[in-house]
Amino acid sequence: MNATQPLTGLHRVPEWPRLAATVTHDGTGTLTINGVSRACAAESVAALRTGMIARAVAIGTQLRRPIRLDVTEDGRTHALAVRPEGYVQLIGADGTIPAPDGLSIDEGRCRVCRRLQPVTSATCVQCGVDEPLRVEVAPPAEPNTVAPLAAAPVTRPSPVELDELDELHDVEHTRISRRAAASAAPPAPVLHLAFNTQRSVDAGPHVVIGRNPEPVDGREALTVVTPGRMLSRTHATIDVDDAGRIVVTDLDSANGIELQSAPPHWLTPGEPTVIPDGATILLGDVYCTVARSQ
Repeated sequence: MNATQPLTGLHRVPEWPRLAATVTHDGTGTLTINGVSRACAAESVAALRTGMIARAVAIGTQLRRPIRLDVTEDGRTHALAVRPEGYVQLIGADGTIPAPDGLSIDEGRCRVCRRLQPVTSATCVQCGVDEPLRVEVAPPAEPNTVAPLAAAPVTRPSPVELDELDELHDVEHTRISRRAAASAAPPAPVLHLAFNTQRSVDAGPHVVIGRNPEPVDGREALTVVTPGRMLSRTHATIDVDDAGRIVVTDLDSANGIELQSAPPHWLTPGEPTVIPDGATILLGDVYCTVARSQ
């Protein structure tokens, strides 16, 4: 185990993002991040725990703060805090953790070359593989695999205002709200957005998406189905800039945006982030693949 460095003071652990792990005696389990479950497996229960902690460390590193991880094992659930530095602590009844004095950082073996290394390793120190301690057996479902979608994109509907009663039924009814001036001609499609909860959408170069979004700086507003209601009302903007790049901005949403890269990367709220053409982002419980229209 590695030596520790003292970090002083109590720290309150936020409820978001929501991470929950289930560990079984045969070395399998699930890791659920913001409502999306991912199957996990390892050679032993100890290795499984280490891999799940490494995943939490990666998220904590991106957010620069401790992350809450609820672990269920043998019928008991423990509320843990995982620090970016790799320390793991029980969360107190008041939601805080003390300084990790005297604690050590867990280590595990690389899934490729078997080199022993700490849970803070983003890449293997020996073979260079990303996420060397990863225990997720497969990436989360890509768009169109959870709910098969029709190949043709939807046509642009008339503007629709959603009231509170409509929102309660948005799981059963796919509603796409386009708030644009009636006299303005619709822009030529520039973005193609493929969702796992509804049919794909072709849109202009500047859109704002959410559960019932407000137009932001004249952007086209797209209402997206969110089965678990984890998408914020106004969750994110997606733009194509003058250089043709796709830019995503998290509008201080409750459940954030995770770019499904290797390793996955959490977007910083309020900070425009350029993503690759064709990349997939996770917004609460909704996967969206963002591409330039062909």
